[in-house]
Amino acid sequence: MNTPVRNLLVLGAAWGLLLAAPPAVLMAGEPDFFVLAALLGAALAGALGTLAAARSLSGGRRGLRALLGFGARQGLSGGAVAAGLLWGMMAVSIAGVSPAEPGGLSALMRPAVFVGSFFVALSVFVYALLAGLLLGPVLGLLAVRLLRKGEA
Repeated sequence: MNTPVRNLLVLGAAWGLLLAAPPAVLMAGEPDFFVLAALLGAALAGALGTLAAARSLSGGRRGLRALLGFGARQGLSGGAVAAGLLWGMMAVSIAGVSPAEPGGLSALMRPAVFVGSFFVALSVFVYALLAGLLLGPVLGLLAVRLLRKGEA
């Protein structure tokens, strides 16, 4: 793996953790497995979102429009990954499915579990999208520097 890609992965993972840590700490009193899994998912979503958005920066567009496009693409792709992961984790958590009792998988399709976890995932998606739109240009500037450093 070349250095610019690795640096973008690290930058994206840090971005995902930075966005996810404050709400996770506020909502969960003490860290447990679910919070740690959510933070790991946020790091993954941030890394994938940043890689996807960096492809748009390498297209040659410059200026504020390119950075806003970066933020929008990072928010959409990272938010979609984070929402999908959180939707699955919330559904399993709400349904009470555990490795000791995997027979409760049918509980995942109950409307209350499905809809409840969907709205949590939707709020995560909106949060990531808005953060990408509002704060993405700053992250985009860092990504541009990393990409230019890799070309030199």
